[in-house]
Amino acid sequence: MSDGRQNVAYRVETERLVLRCWAPSDAPALRKALDACDAHLRPWIPFMKDEPRSLEETVTWLRSHRENFDADRLHRYAVFGRKSGELLGENMLLDRVGPGGLEVGYWTHVDAVGKGIATEASAAMVQIGFKLAGIDRIEIHCAAGNAPSAAIPARLGFTHEATLRRRAEDTEGTLHDLMIWTLFASEYPATTSAELDLRAYDCLDRRIL
Repeated sequence: MSDGRQNVAYRVETERLVLRCWAPSDAPALRKALDACDAHLRPWIPFMKDEPRSLEETVTWLRSHRENFDADRLHRYAVFGRKSGELLGENMLLDRVGPGGLEVGYWTHVDAVGKGIATEASAAMVQIGFKLAGIDRIEIHCAAGNAPSAAIPARLGFTHEATLRRRAEDTEGTLHDLMIWTLFASEYPATTSAELDLRAYDCLDRRIL
């Protein structure tokens, strides 16, 4: 995703959610969310090894997110409730699965688990990946023991291609088996992600989907 063109959206709206690139001003909300979700996220989310950060460190971290987003290197989206405005989690489009592919990553606030938030947000990422980024393959990786996370690609029509032994390292350095889920562009039109009603906007707030 580094060919010099902006090939993802800066803001995406679905029926229940708003996904947008992080801003440094989101630091207090992110700080509050990660502190509240520490026990929930720490077993599965690699960046939790660096938590808890201070508010100032969180601002610096979010500045790096925005820099990478603007440079079209790494796309991390804050996920908010469309009506409530509350921070519900994060979704990502990660450029680390080889040519022609993107990886969708996600975490959800403990208070929003079980409400389909991560599924809806991930479906939006799938649409953005195939319709705007123009890639051929999207993958989702998760630890084999994380059943709620594995349920998301299953709902979205991904195929479980492999479980690689001892490939996922947790925040304590322990290795877990890693599930690899894949969806190809040719398969996408028949999935629930293709049916999701969304609006996507560029950095000038112009609608692009």
